[in-house]
Amino acid sequence: MIAVNRFGLGARPGELEEVARDPREWVLAQLEKPASAGKALGGLPDSRTYQKRFIEWRQRYVQARKAAEKNDGKIDEPGFGQTFRQELLDEVNLRAAWQCETPSPVMERLVMFWSNHFTVSAEKQMLRLLAGSMEREVIRPGMSGDFASMLLAVEQHPAMLLYLDNIQSIGPDSPAGRRQNQMAEKKGKPKRGLNENLGREILELHTLGVDGGYQQQDVEELARGITGWRPWFASRKAPKLGEHGSVFVNSLHQPGERVLLGRNFEQKGAVQGRSMLRHLASRPETAGFVAHKLARHFVADEPPKALVKKLATTYQSHQGKLLPVYRALFTSEEAWQPGAPKFRRPDEYLIAVHRALNHQPDVKRGRWRAEMKLLGQLPFQPGAPAGWGDRASDWIGADGLWKRVWMALRYGRYLDKDIDPMELALASIGPALSEETSLAISTAANHRQGAALVLASPEFQWR
Repeated sequence: MIAVNRFGLGARPGELEEVARDPREWVLAQLEKPASAGKALGGLPDSRTYQKRFIEWRQRYVQARKAAEKNDGKIDEPGFGQTFRQELLDEVNLRAAWQCETPSPVMERLVMFWSNHFTVSAEKQMLRLLAGSMEREVIRPGMSGDFASMLLAVEQHPAMLLYLDNIQSIGPDSPAGRRQNQMAEKKGKPKRGLNENLGREILELHTLGVDGGYQQQDVEELARGITGWRPWFASRKAPKLGEHGSVFVNSLHQPGERVLLGRNFEQKGAVQGRSMLRHLASRPETAGFVAHKLARHFVADEPPKALVKKLATTYQSHQGKLLPVYRALFTSEEAWQPGAPKFRRPDEYLIAVHRALNHQPDVKRGRWRAEMKLLGQLPFQPGAPAGWGDRASDWIGADGLWKRVWMALRYGRYLDKDIDPMELALASIGPALSEETSLAISTAANHRQGAALVLASPEFQWR
């Protein structure tokens, strides 16, 4: 049960019995030979294609708006949401369908973990498309490699550069920066310069952590080191930066050497920022921060210190390679202690409901997105760069619990009539099923209510 529910995404029919033969081997086997999401998600556009379509739409929309202003009429061009409606639905629905059916739920949980660690929020138009493509292009293939490579791929991705405003960051002493600021001074307008958002969040949220020992000077130096990193649609003639639709504009890059955490970086151009990121990935503070977040996500809101130390040591001794860290986590005794120390987030809960019922989401409509919004976790749209909360206190509340009860009643009707609700309880909750919940299920008024009691039970909320 621990393997399937704590480390996976909830038991499908028959899965608890199958996994009981060797739970640890079931988890570790997924690290070695995970199922590919390629067939399920491969038809979705890549980030460069999304940017091209966005540019084409924006050009048509601007022209239509000018024509409407001239003729005092309505804009004869659909808005962003209407134009990209199907793509927006596909990004959410096909991902959800794969999460509900994947035979490698442990690896899918790792995708969800890293996607939340490197959060981008679909608050800006383009990010409503690029958030999903970033997960597909750099999180999925990168999370089984080394942390430094994934860090570089994420920070160079157009979604991250757009989300954390590196598109607005200009080296004040760069050729373009000097020209723009001279013009601004003549016109009496504010000068443009560094935007520190991405540099700050790389240090605070992606690598060292808030207590990682960096100073404001380090934030500024890192921000200078990554000036000129931009999404392709913002500077289409510049050389490529990474493989997914970003560019490096040398005329925007702040010249000179940088000093980050006491180390000098004399490299020029895009190499400077990359070198700074690799150094951050190698720091012991990063090892500790990543170790703590992994242990907190999979084991307990307040993870055992010995486990965190073990994971951090493994990270450092394997030069940031992540598979050894995962193996250390999933083979540790601390991770397999009985009980249910982690409360399921809304996405984990809704996926577990579908897996328990062997029911696939409706991929043609917006139901999944609407239900996730109701539960308080709109797909690809956390409220801050820190991502979704990962502790029980972030999700337990009267309103949230009531909405889960309502969701359980909605989905109770999907339990096959030939399956007794008690069978559902044993197949999804297993030995954690309490006498109180068993009694409630056995005295339910009807089949649907019995199924709903399983899905709304305290045992089903925890993993």
